[in-house]
Amino acid sequence: MNSSTYKYIDDNFNQTISDLKRLVAQPSISAQKVGITECAEMVAEELTNAGLIAKILPTSDPAYPVVIAETPDADSEKTLLFYNHYDVQPPDPLDEWESPPFEPFEKNGYIFGRGISDDKGPFIARLAAIKALSATTGLPPLKIRFCLEGAEEIGSPGFHEFLEQNKNLLKSDACIWEGGGVNWDGRPLITLGVKGLLYVELECRAASRDSHSSYAPTVPNPAWRLIWALSSIKGIDEKINIRGFYDKIRPPLQAEIDALNSLPDTDSEFKKDLGVEVALGEATGFEFRRRMIMDPTCNVAGIVGGYIGQGAKTILPATAKVKVDFRLVPDQDPKDVLNGLRQHLDENGFSDISINVFTSQHPSRTPLEDPFVNLVASTAETVYGSKPYIQPSMTGTGPQYPVQHILGVPVASCGIDYPGNRIHAPNENINLDYFKLGIMHTAELINQFGSLGK
Repeated sequence: MNSSTYKYIDDNFNQTISDLKRLVAQPSISAQKVGITECAEMVAEELTNAGLIAKILPTSDPAYPVVIAETPDADSEKTLLFYNHYDVQPPDPLDEWESPPFEPFEKNGYIFGRGISDDKGPFIARLAAIKALSATTGLPPLKIRFCLEGAEEIGSPGFHEFLEQNKNLLKSDACIWEGGGVNWDGRPLITLGVKGLLYVELECRAASRDSHSSYAPTVPNPAWRLIWALSSIKGIDEKINIRGFYDKIRPPLQAEIDALNSLPDTDSEFKKDLGVEVALGEATGFEFRRRMIMDPTCNVAGIVGGYIGQGAKTILPATAKVKVDFRLVPDQDPKDVLNGLRQHLDENGFSDISINVFTSQHPSRTPLEDPFVNLVASTAETVYGSKPYIQPSMTGTGPQYPVQHILGVPVASCGIDYPGNRIHAPNENINLDYFKLGIMHTAELINQFGSLGK
């Protein structure tokens, strides 16, 4: 790529940072429906400023519009799609932030703010790459499209339906997903998939009101009911006991195992970052990353019941609730897991526990041998000066499955992330050096994409 493009990225980096801070300062908390419409309008404005034609389109829930955009008509048979989301996680707990979450704060080469890494920073980086190419060498002969949703952090409700209805507007040859960036050692990291998800709330109601705890010999306690139910679902051996839970899991392909073997050992850095002394099962090295990337999970996200305020209050709660998320791997189906969960509760004496489904997603992966993967990797090596790691899947979840299967395109992640970005946690941040490298990689990728397959 022409050196003038890199120079433009350098010369205009402060303006790029200003654009990012402006977007991060706009709250867009999907779980609370805070600022979503306002942020969608701001995203459309940023796309327009980068020379794209933007539209804000409704979904089945008008509270969460999708923003799409594309470059003006280009004489090319190639189209590259970028996926991002403009919604963010709630910033709680607020008292653990070093600065207000929606007042971006720059310090020692980092910027802190809710959503700055997940996922507003990657979006602005992609626009900065487009602006740099447009201002220097000109965009190569291809069409660029964007799709930004406003409900990713709550499971992308209605997004599958939106894609079905608007697939012609998003037709493309490949898709760059959110995420990606660098590993602990600073080498680029490219991911090719996501885990699936089933997120549910279990509720047990044992009485019409709270009562005196002296009634415990005769009145069922819903908190204990949930504790017993949870212990039946997953044992101390970490095995998930829902019948058939593991039956459909596709064994890892040899190419995936080889990719895992090529990844560095990062368990020490991971544990240090989280303040964890020993990983579950004392896993280290290959086994640690195999579990992180290839294993399904059953996680208690939150549990509540009765009195948890200051001091003592002797009551027997009437209700108790627990939120549970299952991360799924190919070829698990969230519907099968939900049916298995209901059957498990009923067969083990917990038919009184109700299930409320918040969201579900299928797992998805792009084959490592896809030519698009090689292009993303080779352009990363050009920019970073080191061969990238290829990871078969993220450990998290997103609506990659409908994008990959409805649009029929390979999907890969490359971006600005680094392991200390604290996404979903207080003091979420980006590293400005990696932010700039992510812009350069995106520009290099766009520049070479038109020649893919020729």
